[in-house]
Amino acid sequence: MKLYLDQESSLNLIRYLRSVNGEDGIGGNICRKRLMNDAVVSTHGIEELEATAHFLLEHAGHPIHALAPERSMATHTKKLVTHVFSQDIPYGSFLDIGHGICICAPQYVFLRLGAERDFIDLIRIGMELCGTYSRWKLPSAMHAPNAAEEQGCTFDVPPVMQARHMRLFLDRMAGHRGAVGARKAAKHVLDGSASPMETAVYLMLCLPKHYGGYGLPKPLLNPKLTIQNPSGTETIERYPDLFWKGPDIDVEYNSDAKHSGEWSRYRDSRREVELTVADVRVLPLTRAQAMDADGFDEFANGLRRMLGIQKRPEDPRWRQRRDDLRRRLLFGLQ
Repeated sequence: MKLYLDQESSLNLIRYLRSVNGEDGIGGNICRKRLMNDAVVSTHGIEELEATAHFLLEHAGHPIHALAPERSMATHTKKLVTHVFSQDIPYGSFLDIGHGICICAPQYVFLRLGAERDFIDLIRIGMELCGTYSRWKLPSAMHAPNAAEEQGCTFDVPPVMQARHMRLFLDRMAGHRGAVGARKAAKHVLDGSASPMETAVYLMLCLPKHYGGYGLPKPLLNPKLTIQNPSGTETIERYPDLFWKGPDIDVEYNSDAKHSGEWSRYRDSRREVELTVADVRVLPLTRAQAMDADGFDEFANGLRRMLGIQKRPEDPRWRQRRDDLRRRLLFGLQ
C-alpha cells in the first residue's frame, strides 16, 4: 500500500527534501503504474506505514492531503484529508520516494496548482522549483552542507525542474484540470533564480505592464560566463545575477544579509571589476532601491535606456498595478 500525496502536501515535502538532501535533490523513481488501486486512504493505513514515513509526513503539512481513487474512500479528519483522483496516473506525474509514499512530481505539482493558486503565486512556485533555493528553513543544526539560510529559505540547492521541460509536460497535459492556469504562468518562469528576491526583481522588471511590471525583455538568471581575469593571465567563471546577452548588462542584486561585512564588499567589488573589464556593464541594485517604489522606478527606467527600449506612454492604471504587484512580491521579504 502507498500513500499518494496531493499537490499541496507534495510541495511541502519537496521543499523539505531539497533542503535536507542538498545536491542529492528529492530522489525517488517515476511511478509506472496506471491505476491508484493500492492507495492508503485512512488514518489507520497511515499508522501502518514504517517509521521513516511518519518522520517524512511530519514535514508534509497538517492535515496531510492525499488522493483516493473513489469517492466512497473519501476521508476528512484532523490528520488526513483525501481528494478523489479517479483517472489513470499520467506517466511522469508521480514519484515513489520509498517508505510507502508517492508524491506529485514537481511539474505535476505545478500543473495541479494551476487550478488553485493565482497567477503571481504560481509563477513564484515555478521559479523556486526551477531555481536554486527552497522556501523551507531548517534548524541551524540540520541545514544542508554549503547552504545558507535567510528569510525562511535554504539556498544553493539544485533545481528540481527545468522551465523548458515543464512547458513540454504542460503541453502534453493540456486537457487536465489546472493546465490553463499553469500554462499561462509557465510562460514567465525562468531557470536559475538564486533567491526569492532575485525572483521578485525579475518579475517586477519583466512582467508585462498589464500585470504591473515594467515589460522589459527577459534576462538569463545566473548564467555561466567564461571571461579573462583583469590581467588577462587566466580564464575565470562568473555568474551574473540578471544578465541581458547582447547588450551584456548585468543587474547585481546586493542583499543586506548575503552581502554584508568587509570581505563580502571586497568580493563584490572585485567581481564587478572583473565583469566590467570583460565588457559587461554592471548595474548594482541595492535592497533599499528594490524596496522603494520611486527608487526602483528610476532603476528600471535607467535599465530600459541601457537596453535601448523606448519608453511608451504610461497607462494611468499602471501605478496601481505596480503597487499591487510589489506588495505581492515583496511582502515578507523585508
